[in-house]
Amino acid sequence: MVCAFDISDDVKESLVKSKFNIQEGTTGSTIKVLNKNRNDQKLLNLNYESPSNLHEFDIVIFDMTKGKEEKYDQNKHTIKSLQAKKAVALLSQYPQDIFDPRPFSINIISGEISELLTKSSIVIVFCSTEVNAHYDIVEIDSYQTKISDSMNYSNLNFYSGLPQIKSRTGKRVKISSNNKLSSLLEKHLDKVSYGTTFIHPKKWFKQKTELDNSFIPLLENDQGEVVSYFHTYNEGSVFVFPDFENKESFTSELLNSVLPDMFPDLFPYHGQFGWLSNGEYLLPGEEGLLQKKAELEFEFENNLQSIKESIDNTRVEYNFLHDLISQSGDELVKAIQKYMIWLGFESVIDMDEQVIDVFEEDLQIETDKGLLVIEIKGIGGTSTDKACSQISKIKYRRAEERGKFDVFGLYIVNHQRYMAPKSRTNPPFTENQLKDSVREKRGLLTTYDLYQAYFMIEKGVLSKCDVRNSLYEFGLVSLEPKDLILIGTPSEIFKNGTVAILNLSGNCTITKGTTLIARKDGGLSNLVVDSIQLDGVDVDEASSGEVGICLSIPIKKSTELLMKA
Repeated sequence: MVCAFDISDDVKESLVKSKFNIQEGTTGSTIKVLNKNRNDQKLLNLNYESPSNLHEFDIVIFDMTKGKEEKYDQNKHTIKSLQAKKAVALLSQYPQDIFDPRPFSINIISGEISELLTKSSIVIVFCSTEVNAHYDIVEIDSYQTKISDSMNYSNLNFYSGLPQIKSRTGKRVKISSNNKLSSLLEKHLDKVSYGTTFIHPKKWFKQKTELDNSFIPLLENDQGEVVSYFHTYNEGSVFVFPDFENKESFTSELLNSVLPDMFPDLFPYHGQFGWLSNGEYLLPGEEGLLQKKAELEFEFENNLQSIKESIDNTRVEYNFLHDLISQSGDELVKAIQKYMIWLGFESVIDMDEQVIDVFEEDLQIETDKGLLVIEIKGIGGTSTDKACSQISKIKYRRAEERGKFDVFGLYIVNHQRYMAPKSRTNPPFTENQLKDSVREKRGLLTTYDLYQAYFMIEKGVLSKCDVRNSLYEFGLVSLEPKDLILIGTPSEIFKNGTVAILNLSGNCTITKGTTLIARKDGGLSNLVVDSIQLDGVDVDEASSGEVGICLSIPIKKSTELLMKA
């Protein structure tokens, strides 16, 4: 197996044509963050991709000579929490314009490379100029965002045996010594460039230092400095090359001819007898099987492409749901406006498009019950008392303008937005904030509640009308169905969660065919009671005692079961 990081399309196509089993990876793209103003900053994730079993591969290729760049997209940098109440991210701030994740990514990948080199394996690296980068790691919790650590990494530290390096650029190189790669290297000497030279490492041997013979220079410049080498390291082999103009031709000959001759155990189907598996000399029955395989692969690729297109279309159509739990500012206001229209409100006005006053509400909804004014915030922490109560002033001003008290105030917050919603403080309001909101007759709601309500509506647990009516409530707004009775939590479950044992206290009666509501991690879903057993006997209903119920969908042991009164 070959894992190739950041190789060009022509190199990949050449290797695939030669029947190599290729899996691609990337050390990441540089990100155009454009921190133009003094207070500008971005929180980012690494964008590298590497197989989790990299240590199991036989050959790993890195092309560090070219780089890709992408514009900063906040949707790609949603911060994921590693602990229940804490998230981490990388900080980019003014005056940094370009954020380069590659040195950090390579530092992570180097651990797998070190493990890979403890067995018979090959690492091939095309390198250019060394890139050093400084990184600040920030921790985000309910209270603050702070820099917790800082470090510097180099993109060339891909394995622990790297020799000392020196930054030097040039294009004139020559063969260092005759070896099995000399003929191949000779073909590419006129179209090569380098950005780094390497110092031949030394070792202590027989009471003196001498050049390490496990390190073999392959190319050197006019000053005799090493620009390419072969290093036997632990049980593996490392090849470092400069940037060849025709990398496709070089790589193809290297893997198809040179390395199979040097490492026949790693290339059982290449080199001298590679023609045995090129498809021209088939075995009995093999042609039919290969044809069937090709048909299945073609069908799979078509189906996979269709699914990918459907996923892309879904992400475009429903991106406002992701914006609910990640965005701030205008993007968050637009997402909630779209949500409210989907919810069935006919007149949802973005007040930023109507007035310039910064103390106006964000959304205004005229309904048959009166006017609903909504203040919206997207923040990294939790809300201050002032932020929660700002909607009260707007509410009373609108009531005075209308000359009647049919104005409802609602504060909606996307709190701790850099953290995954399940890891956030839910609900994020203090006891005083909740008491004040009831006293001042205004509502408090999170965007995560709206996000969850969307799926409860889709599942039939809630109706859009239920959610619309809840938005007029005072205090902490709950979007769950009203008048629910808690039946209990299963003491045991069987048959992969489709059979639950409950202890009924007599506060309700479960009948066969009853629709129950399962609550788990804040989400609700409907399920049906298919059958009931009491003392091992099938019954049509039960209201007390230990009963077993068979459910239409499986549940977890910690799931709460409820029913409507």
